[in-house]
Amino acid sequence: MKEIYPKPRICIALPAITCPPFGAYVLNTLPLLPYLEPEFDVTLAFCDTPEAPKLNCHYLSIFDSSKFSETKTAGQKGYFNPRGPLGAWKYLKIIDKFAQDQAGNFDLIIEKQWSLVGGLSSAFIRYGVPSVFVLEAEFYNQIFFKNWKDKALRFTLNQFLPHLRRRWMRSVNGIIVETEQTKSFLSENNYPLQNKSVTTIPNGIDPKIFFPQDRKLCRQHLGISQEALVLTYVGSLRRFIQEPGPIIEALGKQKYRDVVLHMIGDGHKQQELEDIAQKFEAPVIFHGRRSQQEAALYIGAADLCLAPYNKNLFPGGKFTSASLKVCEYLACGRPVLTIPCQRMEYLLAGGKYGFFVENQVDNYREFLRNLPSPEELSQMENCLITDLQGSVLRSQGIVLTWQEIAQMYKQVIRENLSHNLTTVPSKISKS
Repeated sequence: MKEIYPKPRICIALPAITCPPFGAYVLNTLPLLPYLEPEFDVTLAFCDTPEAPKLNCHYLSIFDSSKFSETKTAGQKGYFNPRGPLGAWKYLKIIDKFAQDQAGNFDLIIEKQWSLVGGLSSAFIRYGVPSVFVLEAEFYNQIFFKNWKDKALRFTLNQFLPHLRRRWMRSVNGIIVETEQTKSFLSENNYPLQNKSVTTIPNGIDPKIFFPQDRKLCRQHLGISQEALVLTYVGSLRRFIQEPGPIIEALGKQKYRDVVLHMIGDGHKQQELEDIAQKFEAPVIFHGRRSQQEAALYIGAADLCLAPYNKNLFPGGKFTSASLKVCEYLACGRPVLTIPCQRMEYLLAGGKYGFFVENQVDNYREFLRNLPSPEELSQMENCLITDLQGSVLRSQGIVLTWQEIAQMYKQVIRENLSHNLTTVPSKISKS
């Protein structure tokens, strides 16, 4: 006899994330849970949980680090990235075992973006559980390992990834993309999307945290000069997709008076960025990881917020990521300096809410030589805040709340849920 459960059981998997530490992938997953849990029984699955995470939700670890030596990388950096085909094959075998063990516990799997995205969904489908995966971007071209052996292994793996992704796409029930640019990329490159549900769902913001605040009060609270021209960067210091190195060097070389850059965030390349700032005597202050509430204060204190991305990581330089940081900057009513690309052109209304500069030292130096006046920045800011209050950015899907994003996920979940509600007793941890 089939056992019927009060609520469908959903697993949101983050197969590359070690928890803790928290990172962007966790920060754009946890806010969904309060809106999903009244209707669904939600469990998060992490790559590993070497420490007991302080999460008020159900969670699982895909593997124990003691059983797989390469997870040391995940433990150190919070993100597991297989070096080569052998490492990928080993982890996919572990994922297959995880899917076999847990298949009876879930009615639907949602697999978040990682380098082997699609692999976990495909494994659960083999054991009869419908699955969808979230595709943030496709693909990262650049090999970013220092060691030549790691680079060679990763290059080899990258040759196989497009073929694996196509195979996994054929088996999956549906695909979630974060931007229309990703959807068009898949279509233009003839990925197998026929008879496949492809839903665009961007990132959201917490309106209780990210909203326009009084600049003077923010600076007063943080001890920042009221006369300074303040730049704020919030994000990763891994120097991968987010790459603030060129703007730091440009600030040092250009020596613009009364400009200071506040860096909020951490990552394993932080020391490199600090060395750049020291070498060029750049006016940069590194604050490390801060709470979202503190980060919002630094955004509120800013005249201009930075979103320096390395679009060379994307095929043909077509940036396809949604960019959580830009949406948060805009929600705080602050203009943005970012790279020229279709996605950013859309988010900034073609330049109405910010500026576009190639992420290169010379380009930033030219921008600094012709820095907008305080009056120009104030006018741009007032226009942005007016449009925020008039729900213009909401209507265009640029600044949406996590509650609104959760409604989009609910629709995908309902469309893909299995009707075969059977299970075995689950063994799931809860903090």
